[in-house]
Amino acid sequence: MNQENNIVKPISKEDRIVYLDILRGIAILFIFTANIPFFSGIFFFPEEFRFGWANLAFDKSLDFIMYALIDGKFYSIFSLLFGIGCVIQFQNLTYHNKPFPPFFRKRMFWLLAIGCIHLFLFWPGDILTLYAVLGFILIWFIKMENRTLLSLAALLIFFPIVNWVFMEETGIYYPGIAFDQSLVIFHHFGMPTMEWNGREVTNFPAYLQNPNLIDHFKMSLGKGFVRIGRILDEGREFKVFGVFLIGIWTGRKILNEDLLNNKSFLRKVLIWGLIIGLPFNFLRANLEFYGNGNIEQEFLKILYYALGTVPLAMAYAAGIALWVKKGAGVLKWFQPVGKMALTNYLSQTFISIAIFYGIGFGLAGKLGFTVIMIIAFTIFFLQMIFSKVWLSYFKYGPMEWLWRKLTYGISLKFKR
Repeated sequence: MNQENNIVKPISKEDRIVYLDILRGIAILFIFTANIPFFSGIFFFPEEFRFGWANLAFDKSLDFIMYALIDGKFYSIFSLLFGIGCVIQFQNLTYHNKPFPPFFRKRMFWLLAIGCIHLFLFWPGDILTLYAVLGFILIWFIKMENRTLLSLAALLIFFPIVNWVFMEETGIYYPGIAFDQSLVIFHHFGMPTMEWNGREVTNFPAYLQNPNLIDHFKMSLGKGFVRIGRILDEGREFKVFGVFLIGIWTGRKILNEDLLNNKSFLRKVLIWGLIIGLPFNFLRANLEFYGNGNIEQEFLKILYYALGTVPLAMAYAAGIALWVKKGAGVLKWFQPVGKMALTNYLSQTFISIAIFYGIGFGLAGKLGFTVIMIIAFTIFFLQMIFSKVWLSYFKYGPMEWLWRKLTYGISLKFKR
């Protein structure tokens, strides 16, 4: 038997779908615009801490619009892409008579390793770890019938409401286990804590301003558990997995039923996604910015998030598909970024740390929202140029190459 026939190989360049790379690149941009305010510390320092010139009159209006239109939508699109990618890999392996579960478990293991390093040493807003953990579970759903997939997805997208009601009614705040662990780590290393809403919590402003690299790693370890606590508190794992399932359905439709050429269906998704998604997202933003934070409004924010976020994300995805179908034009600039999504996502962390953290230039809390967005778009523009130049010399981004090499266990040609 030819041993080479038993080797699992990456999807070839010819089999890549341009639209998916473009959509992935756009998602990377707007995930960054959602993350950079937290890197920048804008929500954790008083306004008087900022440079005078960095406070602009329309900062709050821009923040409101970005929150309504961007927050949650593009990591939802990334979740959709994750499910689509899972189907593409499943069908590729099935076509070549290779078993899917061992391959995908290995792929998720190495994604989990990369994600844990990112989460516990550098950025407590990491999403890779959650995706990897849920990816192990996704294997069991890859053959599920389409109608069941969509029914379960809808249930999971609304399950954060059940999660919230359960904690409120029973008083069982299970995410507290993760928050308590973060404090144990901070106390063990003698790192600073603070009081917030009558509770002792890890001190995020001190984390951002800390100038010592070793202390940064100590605090990052604790902050990683804060991230886990927040995911559990939001019930985000249910929503993300629900969108994974929609991604499986979408991937099947793209590969088997030519969904990306079904303009009638895409227009319906675009129109209904906007009709449903926009009102609920603006209602949620209004409560977030102008509400009083009482228990009824907290419930409504979770409800509006469930009702509005995924429909608007799907509208964006459908609208971009229609645009690409007409002729990608300027959207093609996003394609190289999408091909190097993992590299670009991780590099955004290190660039932001260098700009804002105390171990870098220490600008945390000193810039207003508009200036922060200008920085985000500037960094992304440079990533677009870098990705295009890099891919003219190499077949993969550096992290993509490493992940593939670890997953496939074969020698991959790096240079073109």
